[in-house]
Amino acid sequence: MKRRAVKILTGLLVLFSSLSVSAKTLSAGVEVSGGVSISVFEENRTEEGTRTDKKIEDAVLEISKSGKKTGFDLSLGSLLLPTVLNSTKQQNKGNFGLNRNGDKFGLLWGYLEIKPSENFSIKAGVLPTNVGYELPESYKNFNIIYGMVWNSQPFIYRGVRATYTFNQSLQIYGEYDRGKELNGNSKDHALGAGAAGAIKGFYYTINYFDYGNYKNLFDFTLSTECRNVKLGLNGDYQWLDRDGSKAGYGLAVYIVPEIGKISLPIRFEYVKDRNNSGIYGFNDEETYSFTVTPTYKLSEHTTVRAEYSYVKSNYSEAFNGSDHKEILSFQFSYTF
Repeated sequence: MKRRAVKILTGLLVLFSSLSVSAKTLSAGVEVSGGVSISVFEENRTEEGTRTDKKIEDAVLEISKSGKKTGFDLSLGSLLLPTVLNSTKQQNKGNFGLNRNGDKFGLLWGYLEIKPSENFSIKAGVLPTNVGYELPESYKNFNIIYGMVWNSQPFIYRGVRATYTFNQSLQIYGEYDRGKELNGNSKDHALGAGAAGAIKGFYYTINYFDYGNYKNLFDFTLSTECRNVKLGLNGDYQWLDRDGSKAGYGLAVYIVPEIGKISLPIRFEYVKDRNNSGIYGFNDEETYSFTVTPTYKLSEHTTVRAEYSYVKSNYSEAFNGSDHKEILSFQFSYTF
């Protein structure tokens, strides 16, 4: 039944993607968008030695509307979310915000938006995070596989978020979240607050996120563009509630040269766990990753890309008896 649901969604995506660009905006200002990506991963240092998997990485159908007073955003489908530490073991899941982890198809996020004034908005429902540099759909990211810094941050959860926009340079938000998806208990809750804006060609975000009874997170992003090169930075510092000395910090650097239909996204990462925090996967160890993703845009809607990822930890047995591993990936994506 789950496989049939994914096939049905894929068929719907093909149907919608065959529409003209102008038809993407339906009556009453409702917009339809989404995409499908198929990826192949070859990863060494797995339990089976070298392992190759071909998987649907993304299958997403998003329906949204943004009006003067109200709006909504509904996203259906499934996501794979492979990371540099755990790629071929990942399984497609939907319903992240409802914590139905066995589902391969379902609600990804969905919320209503109310705008009491031109500058003030409130979103309530299953929310995608506004923390971090990478996005839920891999075809919207520069790389196929997600990084370690992104993977340690909150992702999709139930909550209410209020945002006030002063001007282009400053937007602030606050949110309250609750549910099992935060840390495994239905009574778990979280508070978040932050700011974002654009100043002289630089776009920034600064966030604080407090998982009740689990951990705290400070996060920032900074991005700009210099001629044909996009530049990005994402850093965070986290510590556990039960013991503030159990902490971790990470930094990801993104460099994306573009020439016409060709781009060469590069991501460097460094993360460090302190005092057995386990936040980044290896206690009291430093871990590095390097990812390069040659990309070619076949058309406005189709993209092909290859990828090489190298991960190294100071822990000598991090990857089945080795301190490093490599992942080769290939992806074809269609978006609309």
